[in-house]
Amino acid sequence: MRIQISGDTLALDRAIKRQIESEAQALTARFSRNPLELRVQIGEELDQIHGHRVRCEVRIQADRGRQWVVREARKDAIAAIKETFKNARKTIRRTLHRAAPADPTVAVAAAS
Repeated sequence: MRIQISGDTLALDRAIKRQIESEAQALTARFSRNPLELRVQIGEELDQIHGHRVRCEVRIQADRGRQWVVREARKDAIAAIKETFKNARKTIRRTLHRAAPADPTVAVAAAS
């Protein structure tokens, strides 16, 4: 697993870095068959509608050229990180489930 963390001054905060590293380790442990490379960018933004928010973006690259980009914005940095990685797990799981070849033994058992 390779992880790169970047962004504004939020990326320098130790608690935020620990949270990102913890979530990244959980994500790679969940999908251990597929080696993942992660790029996490975190930063503050001022949205006209929602006001001050923290945006977290995770770019995930796996084998065979598969890529995912997941973004979330929340009022709190930790909440943005948790929500981004939660959605990343869902997205990867759904993609891998759809791409998995059908098991012929299951089809034969169902037909019997």
